[in-house]
Amino acid sequence: MRLNLPVMRSPGARLLFLTNGVVIVAILLWTNHLSHSGDTHGLTTIFLTLFAIGDYAGANCALLVLLAAVFVAGRYSFKPLLQWLGDNPGLVAVAAGVVLAGGVWVVYGNTPLCMDEYSPYFQSRVFAAGHLAGQVPQDLLDWVVPHGFQDYFLNVSHGSGRIISAYWPSFALLLTPFVWLGIPWACNPLISALTLIAVHRVALAVFSSREAAGLALLLTIASPVFFANGISYYSMPAHLLANTVFALLLIEPTARKALTAGVLGSVALTLHNPVPHMLFAAPWIISILRRPGGLRLSGWLFAGYLPLCLILGVGWFLYSSNLTHEGMSVAAGASSASDTLLQMGSAFTLPSSTILLARLIGIAKLWVWAVPGLILLAIVGGWKWRHNRACLLLAGSAILTFLGYFFVPFDQGHGWGFRYFHSAWAALPILAAGALIRPPGVAPGDAVERGVAIFEDAGTRSFLVACALFCLVAGSGFRALQMHTFITKDQRQVPAYLGKERQVVIIDPSHSFYGTDLVRNDPWLRGPVIRMITHGASADAHMMHAHFPDMRLVYTDRYGTVWSAQHDADDKSPLASRAAL
Repeated sequence: MRLNLPVMRSPGARLLFLTNGVVIVAILLWTNHLSHSGDTHGLTTIFLTLFAIGDYAGANCALLVLLAAVFVAGRYSFKPLLQWLGDNPGLVAVAAGVVLAGGVWVVYGNTPLCMDEYSPYFQSRVFAAGHLAGQVPQDLLDWVVPHGFQDYFLNVSHGSGRIISAYWPSFALLLTPFVWLGIPWACNPLISALTLIAVHRVALAVFSSREAAGLALLLTIASPVFFANGISYYSMPAHLLANTVFALLLIEPTARKALTAGVLGSVALTLHNPVPHMLFAAPWIISILRRPGGLRLSGWLFAGYLPLCLILGVGWFLYSSNLTHEGMSVAAGASSASDTLLQMGSAFTLPSSTILLARLIGIAKLWVWAVPGLILLAIVGGWKWRHNRACLLLAGSAILTFLGYFFVPFDQGHGWGFRYFHSAWAALPILAAGALIRPPGVAPGDAVERGVAIFEDAGTRSFLVACALFCLVAGSGFRALQMHTFITKDQRQVPAYLGKERQVVIIDPSHSFYGTDLVRNDPWLRGPVIRMITHGASADAHMMHAHFPDMRLVYTDRYGTVWSAQHDADDKSPLASRAAL
């Protein structure tokens, strides 16, 4: 009996299977080597850990997905499914939004994991209360904001005790109404649902094919990185949506669309820092300037950019700078302002060997956090449709975003997938969909088709869609379990005290993995639990006596101490040693 398997009958399916198999095995060998070498190569511990350990398991899952797709028979063309997806993006987006919202609670624990997520969340709580800055007693500032986070994640004023996010404020503003309504968990799922509609609209505008639009939609929703960022508190989903809609508006630009794109671009520039949108938008802006009437259109575009860039960009920078210089002498303030400018300038440098390695790891992350075959097909689709202006610009945005971060001297630290690339990630599923269809007016024998028409057959489609469906369930499901396990362990790195009374928790991060990130509070310390960073037992006791004289030490373990007015802690601390004074 002859098996009707795509990898046996379709050259395109075989190429996808073999290429992905080789790359995934290479990543497995690489991650295994890194996890056993003991050499960090200058990379941050969290970045190396998430790749060498987390992505080793993720690559195994991707390999299993690839192998499972081999056994899906070629008689399943999946064409009706792609057409249905192309016809019903709204239903898909609603379903995805509901699943992602559930994921925020079930997988992510409905809490920002790291300081990159917490900083705008903190600011959104300040905005929701009708203020621009939080306020704590000046003497407590170094306890409630660890020194290494000051003027890095949170800008602080030692002169007044005020605190704001160090990031530009647009994502915090987007999050504010959700915080005010008590549903901050709904923000990124809603943004991600809207992103699916935007990806569908761009693919439909470029390819004029509902099947291609449905495929781009499926490749997006089935890639684990889309799920992971969609349930997080990162600003990256907002970057992805803003840049995708920006591109949609400028595929066929008019004065109104250019103006709207500029307004949207100003929000994207100030979401948390301007680099992601600057890199994405540059090819589109250059293209507009080069087209007939480009000066007029670019005038409308920059008119859209200007107001919010002045308010949310320049205005926020001046306000932040003024806050951090409060209480300083004129000379000290000038010196601090100069240091701030130097720090901003140091955000770009020539790439080091460490950054070259980090970006190579970024490519590997792109591969194992996406539907198998997505990266290869995106490259093929970009080349195949290079004479299409929109595809050329999407490819240009993706390439420039990737290359631009070679000059940013950070490896990204925390983050799901290749976080620095996520602002341009939508280009990948859109261009990948183009690899499976022929550009209009191109015959199979034309030069442009040689070597790239291989993916147009039904067998390739069957194999790719099978990979996507398995990845949607198994790939995203495995990553969800992986993330939940990691986050649960992280959140347990606080003293295991079970009391519910008002308390001060002083965290000792020396026995934890990035435990300093767990020092987070209400912007005015109004919550029932105040978390602080330890300054040593003697200094902690002195601070507590001065600021919380009614509280005493009721519990201690390796993660820190708990202070409260509770007098009997015997039944509140079953998991570790106790110390009551």
